[in-house]
Amino acid sequence: MDCLMKHTKESKRKKDEVDEKLGNDKNTNARAAKTSNAAKGRKRRNESTSKGKSEANPEKLISIKIPPTLKKQLVDDCEFITHFGKLVKLPRTPNVNDILQRYLDQRLKKHGSVADSIEEIMKGLGSYFDKALPVILLYKHERNQYQEACPSNTTASSVYGAEHFLRLLVKLPELMSNAGIEKETMTEIQEQTVDFLRFLQRNHNAFFLSTYHVHEDMENKNNKRGE
Repeated sequence: MDCLMKHTKESKRKKDEVDEKLGNDKNTNARAAKTSNAAKGRKRRNESTSKGKSEANPEKLISIKIPPTLKKQLVDDCEFITHFGKLVKLPRTPNVNDILQRYLDQRLKKHGSVADSIEEIMKGLGSYFDKALPVILLYKHERNQYQEACPSNTTASSVYGAEHFLRLLVKLPELMSNAGIEKETMTEIQEQTVDFLRFLQRNHNAFFLSTYHVHEDMENKNNKRGE
């Protein structure tokens, strides 16, 4: 997991970039969440966007515990890509949109209803993912694949799956720290994210690949080295 979470000047610059992009959707994501006071979290958005964002505020960081199975998944994900030159085969089935919908469906089946705030949080995570993926969630070896898999008007959440979405959930506390969200709302997001991680863990075999493949670009590079 260390190789995913390294903080360099470049990654901080990219984080600032995605913070700005994510801020554009806050009003949209707040609408349905008013029933649970989630809209309170948007009051300080304009104030926070004018402040420096290069460093996460430790006092604002929420804690999201990653289950052991998913921690191992992150390590395997990193090793497949950085050590073995293998990538996730795209498009993924199920994709991020499918997984989020399955989560909502199982909550509906279990509880008989799903609060508007929960639906809005899950939609917000999907929106975060679409914007964050090309900016801070890809290893350099994955960038060409992204360009091929996600032409204009194609959302990342319709192409990528649990492997890449998990990377977002790990970075979520840092991303949220500068988003100007009220503590009450951050706590609600934290609780839903933890519950969603349990859902991912229970469905690990169905959602995550057990092995990656050698992408055409990587294969061509390896062939040239062998010539």
